[in-house]
Amino acid sequence: MLDAWREQYTLEKSTRKAYYSFERVPEQLMAKVAAVGKEKGWRYAVTSFAAASLIAPFVRGVGVTTWYINDAAAIELWVKALDLRPVESGPNAALIIPYDSGIFYGTQTVKSATLVGNIQLYLDLYANPARGREQAEFLREQKIGF
Repeated sequence: MLDAWREQYTLEKSTRKAYYSFERVPEQLMAKVAAVGKEKGWRYAVTSFAAASLIAPFVRGVGVTTWYINDAAAIELWVKALDLRPVESGPNAALIIPYDSGIFYGTQTVKSATLVGNIQLYLDLYANPARGREQAEFLREQKIGF
């Protein structure tokens, strides 16, 4: 069933906004996201390679810290709180407004950061052409188990 879901899953229905953060170290940016989320009480969930680096590290060199947020109204709040700058190319931070709030189902906390659940992480990674499938399969083998 996971294989069928994976083949139908797409991020294209979601809205993705790319930014540059002056915090260049992905782990430190993720820590800032976690701190702001906790302080403000904002719903978020880190995904993609940044989340995988905490759950089942395989691919080295996380380039973009990506996290889901509630809705479009939250974008400017996050941008201001983290001093993010919009970019056309070369982002190191990305915000995703999901088309379905189900991505927040089964979130997990690792090193004070809220991450998507392992199934959602698998789907997001598999959809990423930049070595995402390799990372997704490693996550599946190490943490999902089927």
